[in-house]
Amino acid sequence: PGTYRPYDLGEEMGVWVNNSDGITPAAFLLERLAWPPGDSVFPDYTNPRTVEWWTQMCLEFKDVLDYDGIWIDMNEPSNFLRGQYPGCAVNDINNPPYVPSISDRSLAQKTLCPDSKTYLGEHYNTHSLFGWSQTAPTFHVAQQATGKRAFVLSRSTFVGSGKHGGHWLGDNFSQWKDMHQSIIGILEFNLFGIPYIGADICGFNYNTTYELCLRWMQLGSFYPFSRNHN
Repeated sequence: PGTYRPYDLGEEMGVWVNNSDGITPAAFLLERLAWPPGDSVFPDYTNPRTVEWWTQMCLEFKDVLDYDGIWIDMNEPSNFLRGQYPGCAVNDINNPPYVPSISDRSLAQKTLCPDSKTYLGEHYNTHSLFGWSQTAPTFHVAQQATGKRAFVLSRSTFVGSGKHGGHWLGDNFSQWKDMHQSIIGILEFNLFGIPYIGADICGFNYNTTYELCLRWMQLGSFYPFSRNHN
């Protein structure tokens, strides 16, 4: 407290996602790895107070860095663990009868425990809305701060996100098959109503090759959102 204004103001306004008790902020401790390193909490963008906090922070940040747009990342929300400190309770919400074939067969893998509390209810029901609920206020404040048509790029999206932001297909690999699959992903997102879409040209993970990157740059010139992120 007293050293980082976004946290101090957020704590004062009560804008964090909370643990299952609905009171204690869902936190990742330094040794438990979040990104960036250090103790971390997560804003609850379904809360109108959080939109006020985020708007103020983005406007103040414009005076620090004269940005033209905002790239919001890790907003699934994501971490590198299973759940938050001190871990997920054993209950039917955190361990439902059916779990889809996802990473590590856990709904909390690399994110918050499903029984965490948000303004609209349990994280189990609002998880997919985290990025969506952050994108709209980011668009509005970016437009307010810059006085221009806003540029917002979000890793996490949901139905309707295309109205306020673009998207990229996430951490791909420097492989020919990933270049091929990017065409499929981009066409699919146009069907989802998110037309401003692209893939990491030349691949994100692994080292690319001259031939692969050359061909990918040629293909990427036709992406609606064209970015080399190798």
